[in-house]
Amino acid sequence: MSRYLLDRRQFLTLPLRLFLAPVLVKAAPWLAHAEPETRRTAYDVDVGVLWDAMTFHLPGTLDEAVDRPAGRYEIKAVGQGSRIQNRVESRGMLLDGRWAPLEATSWFLVAGRETRSQTVYDYDRRRIEYHFKGETFLLRRVRVADDVLTIPPGVHVDDVITTVLNYADGRWPQHADGSYHTHVVRRQRSEKEGPDDVSQNYRAELVPLVMKTVSEPETGKAAASLDLTRFSSWAKERQPARVVFGPDRRPETVTASLILGTSITIRLRGQA
Repeated sequence: MSRYLLDRRQFLTLPLRLFLAPVLVKAAPWLAHAEPETRRTAYDVDVGVLWDAMTFHLPGTLDEAVDRPAGRYEIKAVGQGSRIQNRVESRGMLLDGRWAPLEATSWFLVAGRETRSQTVYDYDRRRIEYHFKGETFLLRRVRVADDVLTIPPGVHVDDVITTVLNYADGRWPQHADGSYHTHVVRRQRSEKEGPDDVSQNYRAELVPLVMKTVSEPETGKAAASLDLTRFSSWAKERQPARVVFGPDRRPETVTASLILGTSITIRLRGQA
């Protein structure tokens, strides 16, 4: 098995990875296009740590190519700011009527802390190869995981990109209560893990990701809440991240309030 370094800051990387790609998909529910769609979109990420004792601003661009007739996509997000950089890539295909990732990689550099990741999905063998190495933000302790998971029968697996693709294209079934359910890969951690707690051995696991949408009374826009406590020791109980969508079912803003006075805001600025 190959090994990949995945340096990762739990409090920042997860929200970035969950939300950095949201405007890549042009809304076209169930339409087939003669030519692949290509689009470049600008984004801004603002991060404040310890009640803004440290702040980071990340401008970037997102490039996407979605070939719906062929059932393939390739998407890339690249940003660079002062003391913060990122590169996120995903490629995948249509599988049983929904977008599914084939390979996802990411790289982050924030205040000298590097993050690298790779996840490979093999649907013929129903397995996921997962590689992780992360550094806690405050004490810079290291967490490492290299693992292989089995995809259970009947379970659909997403990454950041395909959750956006499937929602924008109307391929993500909605439950009666307005919620959307899928599964994503994460590093296994204890329920009470703190921001700097580490263990000698880590595994990977598939966990549910639930997004519930409501209509904002003031604007009529769809807004979704995402509980991050399953994914980050920096997340607050009963304070989910919030995503506001435009009329094209693509996110316009993403906000998250985390512990220790940490906040993340992502704004989507239209085509670059």
